[in-house]
Amino acid sequence: MIKVMIVDDMPIFLEYLKTAIDWQSYGFELVCEAKNGLEAIEKIEIHKPDLVLSDIKMPYMDGLDLTEKIKELAPDTSVVLITGNSEFEYARRALRLGVVDYIVKPFEKEELILTLLNLQDNINKAIEIEQDRSDDIRVRKERISRALIYSRELSKETLEELGASDLRITDKESYYVLAVEVEAHQDKHLSSELAMNWKRLIAPLYFDFMENDQKRVYFSDYEGRIILIMAVEDPSVSVIDEDEIRYFIKFVQDKTAMGITVGVGRVHEGLGGIRKSYLEAINALGHRYQNGTNTIFYYDKITTEEKHFGFYSAEINEIILNHLHQRNYDLTLEVLESVFNEADIKHFSDSYKKMINMSLISLLLSYIVKSGRDIADVYEADFNPYQFLNAHPEIEQRRYIKIIYKTAFDYLNSHSISRTGQVARDAQQYILAHYANPELSIDELSKHLLVNQTYLRKMFKSEFGTTLSEFITSVRMDKSKQLIQEGRYKLASIAEMVGYNDPGYFSKCFKNHFGCSPKEFLS
Repeated sequence: MIKVMIVDDMPIFLEYLKTAIDWQSYGFELVCEAKNGLEAIEKIEIHKPDLVLSDIKMPYMDGLDLTEKIKELAPDTSVVLITGNSEFEYARRALRLGVVDYIVKPFEKEELILTLLNLQDNINKAIEIEQDRSDDIRVRKERISRALIYSRELSKETLEELGASDLRITDKESYYVLAVEVEAHQDKHLSSELAMNWKRLIAPLYFDFMENDQKRVYFSDYEGRIILIMAVEDPSVSVIDEDEIRYFIKFVQDKTAMGITVGVGRVHEGLGGIRKSYLEAINALGHRYQNGTNTIFYYDKITTEEKHFGFYSAEINEIILNHLHQRNYDLTLEVLESVFNEADIKHFSDSYKKMINMSLISLLLSYIVKSGRDIADVYEADFNPYQFLNAHPEIEQRRYIKIIYKTAFDYLNSHSISRTGQVARDAQQYILAHYANPELSIDELSKHLLVNQTYLRKMFKSEFGTTLSEFITSVRMDKSKQLIQEGRYKLASIAEMVGYNDPGYFSKCFKNHFGCSPKEFLS
């Protein structure tokens, strides 16, 4: 958990900060609160927060003075300040002092969440916590939900599970589906892993943001899109709050390097209508390749010709994903050829053929990231498939798609991870050999082992039952204890020998780990 302290001299606002969001669901733990800077300093020593969320204007010691003091006492603690519009210059000064970000009053709770998550390490920790919570109940819910959009006919077992679950979906209501694609802006240099993590964290945020009384369920499909199944009481009445959706799209654009596009299916009756609406939503969403992202596409507003795009459906994607998982390039190539041929038979325009080609590429890139690899490791530095498709005719586009699929197969086969435990043990051995390096980090580990950080964290936790950060600290602390017991080195030297440049910070870590300071351990 990321430990958080909140500091504000106004009891009402302090209470709002405590209760506005579900802190734990995003990987945060509120460890303490303070009414001013002086009280905050006292509690920082005791609770050792990772992040301090503080108002700027407070009696005795304001947020700026508090920030300076925190940087002296706990330089690794992040600070986010809350400011009024009239205090903008204060905020600019705060950034120069080392504040990671500031929030201007009044603000939405979603802005607070994204601000706190907008630190890469916080994102990774939140994802790690989310993965730890992937218990059987959540996995079963997602499996049942996916059956509603992928199965042509629901099995008796699935219907029984659906009835026993708390999804509140029955065959007596009408439903429509929203498919939400979250993508990194093309002009932003964002790692594929970080983009994937943002997608996972934005999903619950979007679900909470839609504050209405409709029964709804959210989950992700096999391509990582956010899927919302929405119940409708009166099918003749529009239930889409377009202004709300556009506000959220703009909000995420402004706060992150991600963009959001929404596809909306039509309302259909009963459980079988959910799959129909899903395929319509995916069809509508596909038109972002032709008409741009960060907007809303409605299936019922698409022309008849454009709806032919529906032949390229979730079923085809599922078949391709299955062949990718089995590392069967020949069968994958057969599916690609069938898609190309069908597009020719139906005499699609060049623009819609390009749309299909972009979908095929997106599917492949999503799979590479989910396999624990970074796209930059698989392809050359100048890899830009969407630019290539925009600059070349159809025949070269298809040849290019076959090539990049083959490249992915070759890479994944040559870098195959036969066992989760092997990568985890390699990480363990690397840490044991390099714990004395103060620059040792999970980022360095992931680059050395050629797997992304999220995948590496998950494998390590699965194999050893502890996080990478906890293991690194444990190794360093155990080694430092041995060195202290030998009695041959000064504490400053020991700190350096186990990877700490700052003896004071080393002492704090030692006390936090063993419950006593290095000096107390000696006595």
